[in-house]
Amino acid sequence: MRRTLFVHLAIIAAVAAEISSVALAQAKEKAGNSITIVYNHEGAAAADLVKRGGFSAFVQLENRSLVFDAGGEASVILQNLDSLGFDNVELHALVISHNHWDHVFGLPGVMSGTRNTLPVYVAASAADSIKQQFPRAELIVVDGPTEIAPDTWLTGPLEIEFMGAPLSEQALVLENPDGLHVVVGCSHPGIVAIVERVREMFPETPIAFVGGGFHLRSTGEEEVQRIAADLERLGVQKIGPSHCTGEPAVNIFRDRWGKNFVNFDLGDTYRF
Repeated sequence: MRRTLFVHLAIIAAVAAEISSVALAQAKEKAGNSITIVYNHEGAAAADLVKRGGFSAFVQLENRSLVFDAGGEASVILQNLDSLGFDNVELHALVISHNHWDHVFGLPGVMSGTRNTLPVYVAASAADSIKQQFPRAELIVVDGPTEIAPDTWLTGPLEIEFMGAPLSEQALVLENPDGLHVVVGCSHPGIVAIVERVREMFPETPIAFVGGGFHLRSTGEEEVQRIAADLERLGVQKIGPSHCTGEPAVNIFRDRWGKNFVNFDLGDTYRF
């Protein structure tokens, strides 16, 4: 009888431990980090999300949240944030990758949808123009690699000439135990150049993910294949091209990365 009782107790303890393990895993997933695309014209979005040309991502970390880029229309990003349950949250930052309308014109919508004064991080060369357009924005000027919160970095601006005018663009880098997670806006300086900047900042840290606009819509297949090979050489483990990448280029990345390809279109959430 005593032996039977011990066996029963052992079984109960094992079941309890398994339940506890499952609950812990579920809690960890719920409390983990995520990036959700809240503004984009790409993807088969839910009926209550509005597709528009532009890009914005809501980044939820364990102890803070931020928005990367603001899309091109204030009312649309407000509606999409509301539909996805991100309305009226306490945002800790808004990062603007570059000063193009489809990444910045939604800025008033993001600012009006938060409960607190929102610091807006912009590349140094774009600060005056953005301040003129949005005088109420609390701008913080970025002129080089910058840590804006624990484990949350900006690459600082990479400079390029685009359509006859100078352009600065920066990317978001999130440090995590499994590596770096990089979010890009349009990659006008080149997605390889941006990832190379990240590699310079963190020479020994794996690059777990790169996602966003790769600006390859008008790029030929041979060049896209070369770019994909360069990203593989740089050690990009998972990839999520979107926005201005273009479907032919997206398909090339999907084929090369296989199971490590991440859908990163409107309404999609990447968890890490």
